[in-house]
Amino acid sequence: MMGKEVDFLKLSARQLATKRLRVILTVLGIAIGVAAVIGIVALSDGIRYQAIETIKAQSDLTLIEVHPSTEGGVTQLITETKVDALRNTPHVLAAAPAFSDSYSTKKQTFLQVLAVRSDEIDKVLKLKYTSGRAFAANASEVVLGADLKDQLQRNEGIRMGDNFTALVRDYDASGMPVDRQVPLIVVGALGNRDDQFDRYVLIDMQTASKIRGEQKGYDTVYVRVDDPDNVFSVVDQITAQGLTATGAFEQIKAVNQFMDAIVIVFMLFAVFALIVGGLMITTTMITSVFERTREIGIIMAIGASENDVMRMVLYECLLIGVLGGIVGDLFGLLFTAVMNTVGKPFIIARMGPDFASLLGNQIARLSPEMLLAGMVIAVGFSLAAGLYPAIKATHLNPVEAIRGMT
Repeated sequence: MMGKEVDFLKLSARQLATKRLRVILTVLGIAIGVAAVIGIVALSDGIRYQAIETIKAQSDLTLIEVHPSTEGGVTQLITETKVDALRNTPHVLAAAPAFSDSYSTKKQTFLQVLAVRSDEIDKVLKLKYTSGRAFAANASEVVLGADLKDQLQRNEGIRMGDNFTALVRDYDASGMPVDRQVPLIVVGALGNRDDQFDRYVLIDMQTASKIRGEQKGYDTVYVRVDDPDNVFSVVDQITAQGLTATGAFEQIKAVNQFMDAIVIVFMLFAVFALIVGGLMITTTMITSVFERTREIGIIMAIGASENDVMRMVLYECLLIGVLGGIVGDLFGLLFTAVMNTVGKPFIIARMGPDFASLLGNQIARLSPEMLLAGMVIAVGFSLAAGLYPAIKATHLNPVEAIRGMT
């Protein structure tokens, strides 16, 4: 059986060798389409990779903020049971529940307060102090974020170790606002983090509950994931619990969505090129069948089956597809090399040197999987394009085919 297939391949190769120019043009047609697909995917994958690497370098990808979902205008705070479920989620290293509040100073400086447990938040955020220490449990002590510390020191003279009075807004029975005075002491200051914690006042959760009243749940849970590659699976598990998740991972999601849209648009042009290549194969094979009508008639007259005739035509398409895939992969490699050699200096020249930091060594990234996919696409399109000529060849009447060409 294998020997028969080899004979068909040899016969098909000999037939293609008799019409080299036509085959070369057909191979180039399918190769250009394959190269277009490979080039678009390689370039988009390179840009996607550089963007994600930049986000990883500038953002804390393993930190997730979990918030309660709102349904029908009603928000159900996160319970301790759900916090425990988050802690037990695979790939979660630590989880720290928190609730927010708002105070102000006597000079009306707004204070965004975050009530947490010191040991839990430190496991998640690994807080670094430029001065002082963490607040003690059940004490009227606070830790200031870097930006807020500078603002309070500059505008109100509140420094490390100082006592100050915070105003907490309440409302009386008639709905009129009433400000309660709460004495606090600054015991620590955080280093600059370049995130929202630079503006926060951190306070012990028990202390904040006493100031505001009984706390029945949490409006935020900070979750630390073990590895950036596991963030999206953890997010899926969080949302499955009816919670919402935010964090730097959303930037990666936005990049992926944007690049997917770009790839789809440009891939349409590559598909058109492949269709043109497929039509060239169809035309080539129809012409070949017409030119070999008498030969096919004789083969069928001496006992060749319709399947044999179909295989003879399709093997020619297979060889054209393999050649087109090889040439297309070579074009794809050449395109990638040119983009990585010439493309980066060209982009920097147009966008400016500041843009260079966003580009790595490779603008386009070509993987072995892409080359294999290019070969599969070429062969698949070639065989699909050869189906009609192959079927047409099997429908020839042997007697009429021989008589018509004599």
